[in-house]
Amino acid sequence: MKNVVEFRAQARLCRQLAICEPKNSIYWLAEAERWECLAHDEISSHYQECNVGKSAAVLLPQSPGLTRMR
Repeated sequence: MKNVVEFRAQARLCRQLAICEPKNSIYWLAEAERWECLAHDEISSHYQECNVGKSAAVLLPQSPGLTRMR
């Protein structure tokens, strides 16, 4: 999740540059959008990894006949 913070900081910087450089504002706003997309993709992949681990544990069949003997 550290990447998300860095990506959003880059996007914020690009938006600030768009204000400071009006002639290049379209470029900087496009760059900001690209960084935000990277942040979104990072968040999505993180949650997909978390959900895959949980759903795999739920989907594993539990056989009642294979209990551990003491």
